[in-house]
Amino acid sequence: MEKILVNFFNNNKLELKNKTLVLAVSTGVDSMALLQAFLSLKERFCLILHIAHFNHKKRTQSEIEEEFIKEFCLERDIACHIEVMKKKKKGNFQNYARRERYTFFRKVCEKAKADYLVLAHHANDNIETILMRIIRGSNLKGYSGMDSVSTFHGLHLLRPFLEVTKDELINYAELHKIKYYQDESNFDEVYTRNRIRKEIVPILFKEDENVHLKFQYFSDILKEANHLLEDKVSAFQSLIKTKEDCFSFSSEDFLQLSDFLQVEVLFACLKRYELSKKNVDEIIKLIKSKKKNLKHYFKGKFTFVKEYGIISFYNREIVAPSFDILIDDLGSYQVSDKITVNVMKKVCVDIPNLNDLWYNTNMLPIRLRSRRNGDKILLETGYKKVKDLLIDKKIGILEREQVIICEKDQEILAVLGIRKSSILKQIKNNNIIIKVENNDG
Repeated sequence: MEKILVNFFNNNKLELKNKTLVLAVSTGVDSMALLQAFLSLKERFCLILHIAHFNHKKRTQSEIEEEFIKEFCLERDIACHIEVMKKKKKGNFQNYARRERYTFFRKVCEKAKADYLVLAHHANDNIETILMRIIRGSNLKGYSGMDSVSTFHGLHLLRPFLEVTKDELINYAELHKIKYYQDESNFDEVYTRNRIRKEIVPILFKEDENVHLKFQYFSDILKEANHLLEDKVSAFQSLIKTKEDCFSFSSEDFLQLSDFLQVEVLFACLKRYELSKKNVDEIIKLIKSKKKNLKHYFKGKFTFVKEYGIISFYNREIVAPSFDILIDDLGSYQVSDKITVNVMKKVCVDIPNLNDLWYNTNMLPIRLRSRRNGDKILLETGYKKVKDLLIDKKIGILEREQVIICEKDQEILAVLGIRKSSILKQIKNNNIIIKVENNDG
């Protein structure tokens, strides 16, 4: 294993001498073999080693394992960092645990000023990962499995054992009399990975004892193809407009891409949300929908918005405001955190802004409320549905949800800032102005 490590650093043109490494050690055979191999190289390469052990608190044995790694590091004068995972009441435990674990690894790396974070994933793990992603659906990068070298918060994340089988690690542990613990949860068939590990991977090795190398070749080919693909994805990403809480692009530009590229672009743009292929297909279906205006809070993660050919993704839920405010005097009325309606005396005879409403104090109160289904406004040609009015003016769904209906005695006087009712022509001696102030910044 020591030779494998040295060759790994050489082949990837990575310096090893005088480096600080954080090793993720669970006390399983994989990570204990990794630790032993680096200990064997420690003096030769003047290495500074830090151990990061994350206790998931899912098994009674986890306490024993934590004490074992503490004692192990103490006896060998190795820095040992421990974190116990906080309980999660609901949701996907595996995803939550992974996020918490890598957050912990990042903190340890920052504290240790590490050059490398090293994980003990091996060839069997990579086969399982590739098969899982084929079953669940992914993109080209996902289908290629794990990376032996990747970036992680400004440093290298290394997996030097990706061409080493589980059996080879077990043999190495037995040869060097390495103590390790077996995680019983690895045999719990409630998890897809465990079923693949138990039922499928052994059959593959039975067919070909070097099947792991075939999977590694498959992985390498897909990674090379992905490098070419990334250029095309980047070309589209240059067309994306980004704001603080969202990004958007033209549906016309997107739909000119091939079906394959559409999937890859969305995987790249929405990488932070860890979507499945099924999720991406659902989004593409929304983009291709004949409906010109759509809003969908997607999987509790982000809001998808389609407005007249523009596709936007907001990193939060966008909730339509609901309000009902009685205007009975001069003053400012807060409609939402971004919209204020000011009612003030008319101080000039100039023609008001088209967005402002002139009114008579003697005809107060009036009501400002959010839009409802079936709302109608009286125009010169007769009553018209407010919904149709907004469609005619090509007002997008987000702005539609923000419109302010000005009403008196259940008769709509105006859709403020958009259209006024013919009824207003009958009102004389207007002495106040009702003005909408948008604080969107």
